[in-house]
Amino acid sequence: MIGKQIQKDVIVVGGGPAGMMLGLLLAKVGVQVIVLESHDNFDREYRGEVLQPRFIQLLNQLKLREYIEQLPHSKLKKGAFYHYDKKKGDIDFTSMIAEAPYALWIPQPILLQALYKKAKEYPTFDMLFHAPVKKLLEKDGTVTGVVVEQKNKELLEIQAKVVVGADGRFSTIRRLGGFELEYQHYPGDLIWFSVKRPSHWGEELRFKITEGHSYITLPKYPDLLQVGIALPRCEWKETLRQGIENFRQEIMHANKGFHEFAESLVDFKPFVPLQAKNHMVKTWAKNGCLLIGDAAHCSSPVGAIGVSLAVTTAVVAADVIWDALQKRDVSAKVLCRVQEIRSEEIEEIHQIQERMGNLFFTSSKFVKGIRPYIVSAAFKTPLFSMIQKKLFVMKKPVAINREFVFDK
Repeated sequence: MIGKQIQKDVIVVGGGPAGMMLGLLLAKVGVQVIVLESHDNFDREYRGEVLQPRFIQLLNQLKLREYIEQLPHSKLKKGAFYHYDKKKGDIDFTSMIAEAPYALWIPQPILLQALYKKAKEYPTFDMLFHAPVKKLLEKDGTVTGVVVEQKNKELLEIQAKVVVGADGRFSTIRRLGGFELEYQHYPGDLIWFSVKRPSHWGEELRFKITEGHSYITLPKYPDLLQVGIALPRCEWKETLRQGIENFRQEIMHANKGFHEFAESLVDFKPFVPLQAKNHMVKTWAKNGCLLIGDAAHCSSPVGAIGVSLAVTTAVVAADVIWDALQKRDVSAKVLCRVQEIRSEEIEEIHQIQERMGNLFFTSSKFVKGIRPYIVSAAFKTPLFSMIQKKLFVMKKPVAINREFVFDK
């Protein structure tokens, strides 16, 4: 039974980076917007904490860079590919684009809290925590709102002109709205854990390949390393079945900096698996409803680019939604303008991720054996530099209405 009803212009489902940015921008231009977050707070780990140079370019356009860079963060200026302990090639963020010569590492709860704080400055912004969506409301083929279950189990009906699904790769809005996938690619899983950062490590992003598994290591604010082990699809289940000892031995031999962590292992509780999956929704909009971010175009962890792409889509969506509200036309045709603007670049990046993922997550002994030579050869050609720029740098600025730019 519905306990209460409220009315808004826009409902944003999902309080991640894309949802919070969209809510902030719409509130800035006076749209009555509410963000719904299914969890009690912003606490989350291993969720897109690397913000690539393209994200900084976007912050420059919005004039939010100074505000965001006041937050606790690390700057990643270098990266490298290793075969065991031998460096095979460098990634140099400082040479990619002068205005953004580094990537940022910001814990996601800190970033989200900062966007929330900024959004609360505007009277048309509202947010509900512990508010999972249970139902989409529809009338005459148009989505008109949602029903959420509050913490006290009471149902709340929220009506709106536009409902936006920004609720991640396992989107409830995508499921309830019957949106179909155009494609998906799932080569394996990244198994994350964190260790104390060795003093000699520095602020370097590292990709490490071996004849066994591959590894990603990222400096994690303030003094940790975040480590991801790349397992081919279905191998994680087999690893769990075999027990902790084999996995502990592999980590022990992967890097001497992991020894203390490996020696302390008695079970799999310190590990967090993440599907290295990308997908694209066939059509991102229906009348009165739009998907953005991972709900529409999930990126794999390869390249640590997902948050940057999702937030860029949110900025484009803010402009499209605002225009749709002013014209009183929230049809699928109008809202799909977001997809028309964003899909080409995202599909291109997905193709790069798919090729890299096939190499990184391979179970083939032959491919594992030749990987070091493939990587070494790639670094000696202009191709790798081109791929880096496509992943990490925006080719051209996003078209942003002046009303969304922050003066201070």
